[in-house]
Amino acid sequence: MGVTKKEVAERLGVAKQTVVNYIDRLGLSEHVSRVGKYDVLDDFAVSAIADAIGKSIPERMSAPKEDGMTTSDAVIAALNARITDLKESNAVLAGQLESERKAATQERESRAREIDDLRQQLVEANDRAAKLADRIASIAERQQAFASLPWWKRGALAVRLLGSGPDE
Repeated sequence: MGVTKKEVAERLGVAKQTVVNYIDRLGLSEHVSRVGKYDVLDDFAVSAIADAIGKSIPERMSAPKEDGMTTSDAVIAALNARITDLKESNAVLAGQLESERKAATQERESRAREIDDLRQQLVEANDRAAKLADRIASIAERQQAFASLPWWKRGALAVRLLGSGPDE
């Protein structure tokens, strides 16, 4: 069973407003429940407030309950359960982080392969362009040589290069 804010304040020797302030400051609102017109704090909240105020919990608040468990035992059990939950959450998050890292690594490797392929295609295209430039230069040299021949030799050279044409 929980304890009201007023009871906690009386047992710790502080004002009720001090207890309210510590509930807000420590973020213990989830450990406070409304029963009728009273706000009731669970054992964890009482222990946390007492610890924050710097006073020990009086014995009557931490006396064993019907089940033989003291308030401090309940707080320790609750904290151990919370630690277990946090460890499980951390394990899940670590797994998600690892899968995200693997996905990012695979994406980087895929992009690297794609970049390598594109670089190889660029090298091949540059080689083809260089060969075509050499052929164009060779053709241009031949055209200049052809143009420098006198007109009467051009016809004979053209017949040799192109052939005599169709027979009719």
